[in-house]
Amino acid sequence: MTVQDLNTILGKNIKKYRVLCGLSQEKLAETMDLSINTISEIETGKKFVRANTLIHFAAVFETEVYELFKPEGVLPDKPMDILAEFCEEVKQKVDEIENSYIKKMKNKVIGRKTP
Repeated sequence: MTVQDLNTILGKNIKKYRVLCGLSQEKLAETMDLSINTISEIETGKKFVRANTLIHFAAVFETEVYELFKPEGVLPDKPMDILAEFCEEVKQKVDEIENSYIKKMKNKVIGRKTP
């Protein structure tokens, strides 16, 4: 594994945790006392961070530093991580069903002839 691989994994995980926590890049930058550009560079794997910044990210995301370096597909260690992933999947499915229902209702209204 190369340093770039670690940067990429870290960046993807920072973004994943940021989204799971419902934070924008702007809000995370404010919380971390970093620039939005720095957050973007970290998330895209262009910039690596110092140890104290990693510890701060882990604290903000309420996780452990090592979790930020887990490659995609590795099972989470904590029940809260499993719950967060499950909730995200449920949310996506609910959104799909809701969008499908809205589309059907629009088609039904459009297809109706007015007297």
